[in-house]
Amino acid sequence: MNKNNFSRFNLIYLSFILLFLILFGKIIYLQTYRQDFFKQLAKKQHYGLFKMQGKRGRIIDRRKDILAKSIYFYSVFADPFLINDKKKYARLLSEKLNIPEKKLVVKLNKKNRRFIWVKRKINWREKKDLENLNLIGVGFIRENQRFYPEEPLFSSVLGIVDIDNNGLEGIELYYNQYLRGKKGKAKVLTDSFSHNLILTPSLIDLGQGADLVVTLDTRIQYWAKRYLKETIKEYRAKKGAVVVIDAKTGGILALVNFINPDTKEKNFFWQKNGAVVDMFEPGSVFKAITLVAAIGENKNFDKIDCEKGRFKIPGTVLNDWRPYGELSFEEVFYKSSNIGVAKIATRIGHKKIYRYIKKMGFGQKTGIDFPGETPGKLLGLEKWSKTARYIIPIGQGIGVNLLQLARAFAVIANGGDLVTPHLGKELCARGGCRKLNFPKKNIISKTTADRAKKILIEVVNQGTGKRAKISGAKIGGKTGTAQKFDNKAGRYSSDKYRANFVGFISSAKRPVVIGVTIDEPKKSHFGGVVAAPVFRQIAEKIISYRILE
Repeated sequence: MNKNNFSRFNLIYLSFILLFLILFGKIIYLQTYRQDFFKQLAKKQHYGLFKMQGKRGRIIDRRKDILAKSIYFYSVFADPFLINDKKKYARLLSEKLNIPEKKLVVKLNKKNRRFIWVKRKINWREKKDLENLNLIGVGFIRENQRFYPEEPLFSSVLGIVDIDNNGLEGIELYYNQYLRGKKGKAKVLTDSFSHNLILTPSLIDLGQGADLVVTLDTRIQYWAKRYLKETIKEYRAKKGAVVVIDAKTGGILALVNFINPDTKEKNFFWQKNGAVVDMFEPGSVFKAITLVAAIGENKNFDKIDCEKGRFKIPGTVLNDWRPYGELSFEEVFYKSSNIGVAKIATRIGHKKIYRYIKKMGFGQKTGIDFPGETPGKLLGLEKWSKTARYIIPIGQGIGVNLLQLARAFAVIANGGDLVTPHLGKELCARGGCRKLNFPKKNIISKTTADRAKKILIEVVNQGTGKRAKISGAKIGGKTGTAQKFDNKAGRYSSDKYRANFVGFISSAKRPVVIGVTIDEPKKSHFGGVVAAPVFRQIAEKIISYRILE
């Protein structure tokens, strides 16, 4: 070998040595310093990810009874890439899952899709039938579906959720941000070419939503629903609502709505709760606000001439249901004289009356933690006609909801505090609970509240509210019989009424207010005849339940 060839050989040899060292170093570098990167890269190549949501929190009543929870169901998905005979699969899936075959063909023929939902949340029989077919490319994912153990009682309060367990109505909607599960992902394993799916996915970071404890009581809700339903059917009424509220705190113990299925109005699975969303003229039950105003303004009234039941006012004539002569201040409210209350209101002055109406929370939302509340309707003082100055204080020409009326009576029952009606009590997550706080403020003196309370107790003992009386209990309240306004005719109806009664169980520790409204009763239309007995039946159960202690 000559010298030139030897030098060339050494150069090639050294080049191979250097190349080997470079490759060896690269291997060590990749295995030592970049192993995490390649592991993640491999996972990306072998795992498919799609978004899912964690388990939704429970809704629990004040006695720890479960009102809503999530239970496991299975959903069906498919990988179109693995399905050759798509028409055959569409036919088989259509037969087992009751889905239009054409719809499935379209889904299975979507290009560049490795994952499609076939049907969400199937029952166990459908799952078993599909498993027996052994369809390659079709699998199951375990999901949660909302379950309501007391569905007939609470459907109009709890509301509903969509297919992905997001709240759509009621409590489910209002507290959705706390109840809903935290977002995560489902991981599905594929082969190195992304061809074959392992059809049991694992779940990543699916956090559970918080549990919501509510002020509602299942037993009180049951009694309220039962007696309301019986009364609506007995009087062939259109619909009705009941609210039961803790006067001290504003916590709602029952919130009931019932629509007569025999009427033209359809009785859906979920109904908007009439106690919160329906606006109506309250009638004589609203005289309790004028009572508070009269006492609060310390007006002294001697005998009031009730004009033998007929009194001409600007624009119309006021009538009483019975012809009264002279009545004392207290008797005007015991006997529910329209003329007497209107005269008291004019002596107080419409500006002061308006101030008390606003102070008691009318013309605005109560602030309840429930969607869809109506604020009612209260004309601005500058729009009060001369007629309005007489009729608004007796409950005409003003729109309210039942919850607003119950809250106003709670002011009287609790000694002068305007509470915020609420359903939420506390949120619980990760082993701890946080109490939910709702504001209240003092708006009238205890002296004013106590005198009004005493008069309303006598309304039940010797006045129009006698059918609400319970032996051995202090019961106060006010009846209301309101003619409904006929928008088509442009006047008050002669045969359509709303019967109301709002009252309280007077207790030093825990007074409870119960509001009842019955829309368009047929056999009788008086609040004292139709609505007051519903109050009494519910109140008797509550007293025996010993919730007041």
